[in-house]
Amino acid sequence: MTSNEKILFAKQDFAELYKCEADIWDSNENVFIESQKMFCRVMTFGKGTVMFANKQIIEWLSETFKATPTQEILDTDNRYLINEKLRTFGKKLSGEEMWYLHLLPDTEVSKPTGYTYKLYDKDSMEELHAVMEAQNAYSVFVNAVDKGDEMLAVAAYDNDLLVSAASCEMHDDEDWRNIGVDTLAGYGGHGLAAYLVKELALETEKRGKVPVYTTNSGNIASTKVALNAGFRLVWLSHYAKNL
Repeated sequence: MTSNEKILFAKQDFAELYKCEADIWDSNENVFIESQKMFCRVMTFGKGTVMFANKQIIEWLSETFKATPTQEILDTDNRYLINEKLRTFGKKLSGEEMWYLHLLPDTEVSKPTGYTYKLYDKDSMEELHAVMEAQNAYSVFVNAVDKGDEMLAVAAYDNDLLVSAASCEMHDDEDWRNIGVDTLAGYGGHGLAAYLVKELALETEKRGKVPVYTTNSGNIASTKVALNAGFRLVWLSHYAKNL
């Protein structure tokens, strides 16, 4: 897929998931859609903002934010307004979700020297989990490896010590692969995370899947990994959850 095709794929996939028209993501105006499944979800691909919300709150959202510029809807003051309204229903906004797609696959990432690397697929993933168990490392690699949902992984070893790992799992449907990465304390700053994320993204695309990377604006280190690996921010999302 080209970069534009990846973005279009994302828009079409979300339109199918949320039962809406794909062109709403390109509207310059804010769009408000009543939903029975989502109490409140706020999304933007950079133009107008789309709000899916329960009938209890959709009218208030429309009246309050219909003319508000996208870049201001989730600033501190307006996020406070939304949260105050949600709290009357026992809910609050989730943390910020920034979604990145691998739009620059030709970005070169230096391979850190002095390490050995191994690729794991679904059939060999048990080997990686055996290493994790032996090192008691699940509490360290909380973003990269959990206990069974990974479809593909790349790991870096310092001799026999697992020092960095990136894996991807299915996200929403079988076409998406959500990438997570972690590096052992003392091994950061050497480019391991960016290299592993890049390799994993390329391997994922070879298999006909779409890699996606998520983080938030406060996680500068994670954002640098995404950018260095050729990912670029495509959409932003918040959703309501119970207090």
